[in-house]
Amino acid sequence: MISWPLALPETLRVKGPLAWGMVSLACFIVFLFLTFPYGPLQSRLLAELNRSSGWEIRAADWSMGFPVAIEWHDVVLTGPTTVGAISLEAFRTTVGVLQAFLGRLVLDYAVQLPGAGPSGSGRATGSLISDSWSLQGSVEVNGHLQQIDLATVLKPYVTRGLIQGDFSHRWDSAQGGNAALKGEGSVKIEIKDLEIERIPAGATAIPALTFGRIQATVACRDAACDVTELKGDGVDGSFTAQGRMMLRQPLQQSLLDLTVTVVPGAGFAQKAASLSLPPFQPGTPVTFKLVGPVMNARVAL
Repeated sequence: MISWPLALPETLRVKGPLAWGMVSLACFIVFLFLTFPYGPLQSRLLAELNRSSGWEIRAADWSMGFPVAIEWHDVVLTGPTTVGAISLEAFRTTVGVLQAFLGRLVLDYAVQLPGAGPSGSGRATGSLISDSWSLQGSVEVNGHLQQIDLATVLKPYVTRGLIQGDFSHRWDSAQGGNAALKGEGSVKIEIKDLEIERIPAGATAIPALTFGRIQATVACRDAACDVTELKGDGVDGSFTAQGRMMLRQPLQQSLLDLTVTVVPGAGFAQKAASLSLPPFQPGTPVTFKLVGPVMNARVAL
């Protein structure tokens, strides 16, 4: 005779609640995906990024992703500098759902840039964390650059060059006119196969230069940046530099105070004449100071 209720095996007693929990979680995720206000969210994010960064960010189209992600297409950045507009193929952000319910903003981002690099290159990835959706409290940004073609970002000054590296920055408050220059952070980058065009600098001009590799490490705090490592080498020779840079708006007016040591190659010895420098002997180190605004720096031996 069969007794009622049926006695379930011990394994089913354990797996039953677990299965119902998984089904409930799956239903919640699907419901969240179908009802999440993606339109207002993407408009709010673009507005806050425009306001806090000082750049104009425009996107031709956007789409939503699973479970809570937004991707902008054909993005154009226009900033308050002499650098022209920067085009992005795609800009994807993923929102931290749990943190959003707690009033915090946590974004994981991935930016795809155009360029001549191999497939999968030309990307910037990282995260943005803020105490509030209005970015009024503390804000932290970190990221990784992967084989970005500088010719697509720094036209017309750069014709070739691939950059990779890491950066991080934290602001106790992201409010105010010069908030972007404040806070504390660091940058470590490496540039390969760099070709720089002739750049006007006041009454003179920086000659066209070619470097096989450049490495730089910079640490900043409240607009004061210590250049702890800056070195490069190539067909025009090699150089090392250390010192400080005080950031200003616009960035071309930032103040340099660098000690530079150059070991010129044969080609650079001829180019140096346009900088009003004394004749360089190829292979002989020369040390000098570079001071003043970036676009009109003075050379002092």
